Amino acid sequence: MPVIDCMIEPNVVVELSSPVAGVLDTLTVDKSDEIKKGQLVATLKSEVEAVNVKTSVERLKLSDLEHKRSVELYRDKVITLSEKDKSENEKKLYELELQQAKANLNLRQIKSPIDGVVVKRYAMPGEFVETRPILQLAQLDPLKIEVVSPVSNYGKIVKGMHAIITPEFGKYNNLVAEVVVVDKVIDAASGTFGVRLELANKDHAIPGGLKCRVSFIEETVKAEPVADTKVAAAKIVPDLPMPGNDADSDVDSDIDVDSGASGNDTSASKLTAKEEMTSLAAKSKKLVADEALICSSIGPYKNRATLTKVLDELGADLKQKNIRTHTEVKTVYGVLSKEFSSAREASDSIKRMSASGIKDIAITKIEGKNHISFGLFSQQASANNRLAELKKKRYEVMVKPRDIPVNRYWADVTYLPQSTEMLNVIVPGSNRAACSNTIKLSLLEK
Repeated sequence: MPVIDCMIEPNVVVELSSPVAGVLDTLTVDKSDEIKKGQLVATLKSEVEAVNVKTSVERLKLSDLEHKRSVELYRDKVITLSEKDKSENEKKLYELELQQAKANLNLRQIKSPIDGVVVKRYAMPGEFVETRPILQLAQLDPLKIEVVSPVSNYGKIVKGMHAIITPEFGKYNNLVAEVVVVDKVIDAASGTFGVRLELANKDHAIPGGLKCRVSFIEETVKAEPVADTKVAAAKIVPDLPMPGNDADSDVDSDIDVDSGASGNDTSASKLTAKEEMTSLAAKSKKLVADEALICSSIGPYKNRATLTKVLDELGADLKQKNIRTHTEVKTVYGVLSKEFSSAREASDSIKRMSASGIKDIAITKIEGKNHISFGLFSQQASANNRLAELKKKRYEVMVKPRDIPVNRYWADVTYLPQSTEMLNVIVPGSNRAACSNTIKLSLLEK
């Protein structure tokens, strides 16, 4: 087939605008910056929407408490089933109200729908945007190559076929594109039909907008068993015309001429290599996406239920999450009486102490022996103050330290940068810290 003129274009061009009208607050990218799909590129002023989210969170908390009380009251037959159902319905409505508030806040965070580069900036922070675009984005991997081919090539050019691309400018060697679309309708007036090819451009080294020339590689040979190796060579090696070269010029070929099983092994190895490259590309893409995620540790919380509720409120803003329990040993200080020979003797002593005005006392057993406890304190100074107070009243008391295990609950989470504001609304800064790379890797592996 003869060499045909073509044009290298971006695969996708997006005129990115805001889904809602408002004043542009931030624009985080500039012309020629590379961007990732889902990356936050601009935000609108959103103070009112952030307050609405906080208000909805507080309303839901209050509704949740009221619902729990109504369940207990219904269990005790204080209120009717209708009143309990009404409380439950109000809680669901407040949950929906919170979802709506979050959605309204997210609408003011403008994210890139593609991997690509910034071509143009149409607006600046402080400007009011409504329907006009804010940025023009282009996807450069893969590139799109549009070809108008004579009708005489119809049937020769098929989907999946490969072609050699020679750009008009620049030193680009061994550019091989794949046919992805062949028009089903021929333009009768011009006697042509359209063909679209895709060209891998992982490092964005090839710009869009270049004119080029395309030479299709005819891959019409079918494998047939032959007796003569020389004949086989003549049948297997296809004609690979290079743009601008004569037919008898040297052409490097990847096709090995061999007989029998060795030819099959070569095909198998090429297939394996292709699969391996596809796998590596997928892994690379996942790594880039993972690197964009922010990892935070939320906690500590005294009980697991509170932490679970916080995670439920964050909902879809979290990509991965894992709850872990951290147990620490805490020393507390007990103020105890002397040892009593029996529980009855201790009980009689408590009655006398209560009559004299001493409060917050109870019988306790330490190592199987009866004592009176005058309180358990987290600070030794507080225990010593209680000790001094009782000794003034001539009671035989002592301070006994005890080590007790205390559970604290943490959640390790990952989320996209655009979800940071939502996290700030729901989780106080004192309950949030950046997590280590080890924790982030363990989350991503799940």
